[in-house]
Amino acid sequence: MNTMNPFRGEFELKIRNKKLKGAFTMNALRLTLREEGIKLDGFDEYLQDDPLTALPTVAYFSILSECVRNDKELKMKKEAFIADFLETEGAIEAVTEAITFAMTDTTEEGND
Repeated sequence: MNTMNPFRGEFELKIRNKKLKGAFTMNALRLTLREEGIKLDGFDEYLQDDPLTALPTVAYFSILSECVRNDKELKMKKEAFIADFLETEGAIEAVTEAITFAMTDTTEEGND
């Protein structure tokens, strides 16, 4: 029995000359919803209403979630991360692709 949750979209960003690995997972979604005060059914609206805040915020919590899973610490405050994220070439696209991948049905083998 495969117990892996297919809800996962990975990305990597280079911010402040550091490679940061993130994964949009159920835990990253949970952290985002909790910290931003959003209900699950309002997530799409959150992304559409203010993408310049929503996308880097989701990225921040996706990276934070991976740090927690790997017993590491993210030594960057959210607002500082957002400011750097918005200046990083390709960051918006990378996170958008990760969110899209995670939210797409990936249960069929061979999907790429």
